[in-house]
Amino acid sequence: MTVRAMMKTVAVAGGILALVACGSKEDTAKPADAAVTVAEADATEATTDAAASAPAGGVVMDAMMGVQVAYLESKLGPARTVSGDERTYEIGTCQVRVHIDDNAVSGYIVPMTQACSAQAMAALKAFDLPQTLNLTMGEFATSRDNTKFKADCLTLCGNAADPWVYLESEGLRSMPGIRAAAVLVSDPTIDASFRIRDAIKAKKGEDYVIDMGFNCTSEFDAMARRELKDVRIDEIEVGYTPLGRC
Repeated sequence: MTVRAMMKTVAVAGGILALVACGSKEDTAKPADAAVTVAEADATEATTDAAASAPAGGVVMDAMMGVQVAYLESKLGPARTVSGDERTYEIGTCQVRVHIDDNAVSGYIVPMTQACSAQAMAALKAFDLPQTLNLTMGEFATSRDNTKFKADCLTLCGNAADPWVYLESEGLRSMPGIRAAAVLVSDPTIDASFRIRDAIKAKKGEDYVIDMGFNCTSEFDAMARRELKDVRIDEIEVGYTPLGRC
């Protein structure tokens, strides 16, 4: 073999080795590229999940107490309905009823549903209540001192609307009060209300129950708390208007 032929062979071999080395570097880089792609996907998914779990527009009603209606609606848009001093707003798929006093937010009502979980949990946290959608009247009463029993009615309620029973807890100093409400549609709630009704009737008579005198006294609060302890709360109302028609 001539010197020129030997030089050509060496050059070809060197080129092959270079290609092999290059291929090895590219193969080594592929897992890193894949890792970056996975990390980017995870970050995107986390951002999507966070956005899905946050209330629409980042608005939580607990932070809206006392604000002017104009400011509230700049965040939520116009009310869906208006009835007297109560307005209904949609926050994502949650419908929150808001009480207005002197053109400012004085209270709000949040259903204890999955659609309203962000709003409900914020309200419960603000009052040091257990943060669960399955909160019971008993858990509410245990967490709040001196809760008072109230009801729309306990007998001869008519068919205009489903009546509700309540445990009210007054606010302290600058804090508004909070009220737990359960509608008389489920068997546990209906059964508990009937036991309360019968106990009051046995002591005070039927007319007293019909006239709802129990809303004007604390005499039956302890008994009502016992009977309602396992009843699931359907709504939480912050800044409520007391029901006592006395």
